[in-house]
Amino acid sequence: MKARLAVILMADLVGYTSAMEADQSHAIGLVRELRDKILEPEAVQRGGEILKRLGDGWIIAFPSVSAAIETAQFVQLALVDHEKIRLRMAAHLGEIVQDEADMYGAGINITARLQTEAPPGGVMISEDLKRQLDEKLSAGFSDAGRFDLKNLANPVNGFQWRPATQREIELTELPSIAVEPVTSAPETRETLEVCADLQEQLVHSLSRRTGVRVIATDSASETKATYSLRCRLRCRESQAKISSSLTRLGDGQVTWSRFLNGDSEDLFELSDRAAEQLSDDLRLQINAFDGDRLNNIPDDQLSPSELRSRAAMLFYRATVEDYNHAGKLLERALGLDPENGSGLAMWCEAKLYPLEACYREADPDLRVRIIESSNKAVQAAPRSDYCWYTRAQVRARLAGDLNGARKDIDRIFRLNPSYVLGMEASGYTEVIAGNWVAARNSLAKAVSRSSEDPFLPYRLYPLSIAHMMTGDKQLAIDAISDATEMRPYCRHFWLVKSWILRKSGILSKAETAAERAEALSEKADILAQNLHLPDHIREAIGLPSKPIQA
Repeated sequence: MKARLAVILMADLVGYTSAMEADQSHAIGLVRELRDKILEPEAVQRGGEILKRLGDGWIIAFPSVSAAIETAQFVQLALVDHEKIRLRMAAHLGEIVQDEADMYGAGINITARLQTEAPPGGVMISEDLKRQLDEKLSAGFSDAGRFDLKNLANPVNGFQWRPATQREIELTELPSIAVEPVTSAPETRETLEVCADLQEQLVHSLSRRTGVRVIATDSASETKATYSLRCRLRCRESQAKISSSLTRLGDGQVTWSRFLNGDSEDLFELSDRAAEQLSDDLRLQINAFDGDRLNNIPDDQLSPSELRSRAAMLFYRATVEDYNHAGKLLERALGLDPENGSGLAMWCEAKLYPLEACYREADPDLRVRIIESSNKAVQAAPRSDYCWYTRAQVRARLAGDLNGARKDIDRIFRLNPSYVLGMEASGYTEVIAGNWVAARNSLAKAVSRSSEDPFLPYRLYPLSIAHMMTGDKQLAIDAISDATEMRPYCRHFWLVKSWILRKSGILSKAETAAERAEALSEKADILAQNLHLPDHIREAIGLPSKPIQA
């Protein structure tokens, strides 16, 4: 066996399988055009060696870093206006091991996995390779984030290039957050230790998110970060407060802020709580960053991770239409990267939530596909709390497997004890089971952590019913009143409010709420999904017994 170091370039034809199904001879003609007129001639001319042809793909080795990148960019620029051909390409500097039968090596594996994250019409390279580029070639590559690639122990940082003007490149640059040292007043040994602990926790939790680069720094002014996260601990007698703000460094605008109060006698407890809450709040901000930077790029030019980011942004709009759009984006993402755990889980959510909002049952084929996809998601990403959350929801609400859902929820909390979606999944599962005390406790925890989450009404809705079923009438009224304040045109919320007020003996207000519900159309709402309540409760409230319009 022979081993050598080389720049490995991989390319494949986007949509080849569907093209073959539609017109086999035409698809083969596209591959021949690439082979004979575009890709292979350019590669060979720059010293590339065609190591392997894979039907619709190529593995090419280059002795030169610049030759590999120039080939990839030249080919993609040549195909910009091609009506049928779109390639995705990836490159990495690594070892190739060959024998008489095949080729092996981590370099091949990393390149192949990076290619699944490459944007159609663009090029994805590893950070290892980017370090070898000269300033001119490096300038066009933007930070694409960190990828947990299948069968690789450590995440890989990727950088991507797509044919674009410099202005468009700047708009698609991955945003970065500089997490500055947490300051304190007064400064004591304990407060300094707490501040260091909080910064470390924030860096760790934020680094797990896609869509943002996280930098631990002594001073944001010394970095090229997009945003700065600043926190300050203040102690006075028995009171302690942590204030936090996110500032856009380009213009100094504060885009988000938060205050948390606690007991100065237990500062580490306050630090732990702050790290959990701030991580949840900033998750929403990060999804907004990712959505904003991708606004001007057409769907068919987005990489799988970018498609997932756009879908996540649509989820937060919380409408059936946006969920259906997200489902189409995720179909596209899975076409490019069919084994991605997050993509599979998000697709399940995109399909399940509109069904539940419309009080519809999935047809048998879709039901099987959702269940199988949720199983594949946890297998592909066993460390993802979100993937386990999605399967828990699928098991409880689609498959009717409450014990299986509870096992998934246990796994969520072993991975991330403070995960708000785990609390939500637990609450919904226990509502279906009729365990009202357990449902109330889980949903109350989720609500307490959801002050800036657009899905807060989605959690208040079942919480109000759980409060009512456990005899906490005032808490039930408060919860559903908050939901109607935030979602005033949701008929289901007003029906529940009327039911709770009526059962509480507040008849005049119950009648007013009933009139408000009657004036609203029975339209599906992502935040008012089927709770799978017992028939007598559903009928008493007036919730749908058959499918409703989207």
